[in-house]
Amino acid sequence: MAFVNFVRANPALAPLFLFAGAGCVAAVGYPLYLLRTHPEIQIDKKNNPYPWIHIKQHENIKFINAYPEFYASRKDMEKPSY
Repeated sequence: MAFVNFVRANPALAPLFLFAGAGCVAAVGYPLYLLRTHPEIQIDKKNNPYPWIHIKQHENIKFINAYPEFYASRKDMEKPSY
């Protein structure tokens, strides 16, 4: 309650707290997004030691794709065996 009273007494500081809070949320949220969606980031090495093997040749895992035709051209390629 003291924080709300402080912001009411100093309304010019409200945008500062708003953007600082949004920055903190983004600083925590983006790495969590990366952990959930990118297979090259490993947390559990015991159950899935090689996650990059499960990516198909034509599957795009990049955040921004500048050349989408590359993945479309690889769709009919066979998976290499190592």
